[in-house]
Amino acid sequence: MIPERYRSMLPQQWYENKVAELHFEGAISALDAHSQKRSDVEQQFLPLTATWGLDVWDWIYFGNKQLMLVDDRRKNIQRKHWGRLPFTMPVLRSLGQTVGDLISVTEDFSKKEIEFEFSLQLPIDLIMLHDMFEQMRPVHVNRERIVIRRSGHLEFKIGTYQTYESITQDCGAFYAGGENDLC
Repeated sequence: MIPERYRSMLPQQWYENKVAELHFEGAISALDAHSQKRSDVEQQFLPLTATWGLDVWDWIYFGNKQLMLVDDRRKNIQRKHWGRLPFTMPVLRSLGQTVGDLISVTEDFSKKEIEFEFSLQLPIDLIMLHDMFEQMRPVHVNRERIVIRRSGHLEFKIGTYQTYESITQDCGAFYAGGENDLC
């Protein structure tokens, strides 16, 4: 019996052909091995899935091999790649989706800022976002502003950061700062 994956390629009179059956039984292991080798080579064309081809990506982006873990090498290659891309909204949206669960990206022309809005459904790599944004940011854009919707906690592994806490004010309550600061 000829395997199902080859039946669609053959005419019906070949379904009961004993010679074709022996051919496919003998060739199936070679075809599977070839398919596996082909998928391994295809994975080397993307730096995020490359294993033994990562040395070539290091040479393309840095000129020599990086001496660090595979995941760190991939992140450095990704940062360098994002740094070379044009500063457009689709690229910024892709950048935000790479580091977390992005809700929206907006540009504030008056403050010359880019605002990334995330939800805390997934972890957010803010250090990577900041580094990649700084590499691709043009001179006339001040900085990125990150807004996170929903309560939760953030975990910083390395780097410096500032935190701001916002407290909603109740109308009619007294707050220091005068009458102008009321609702």
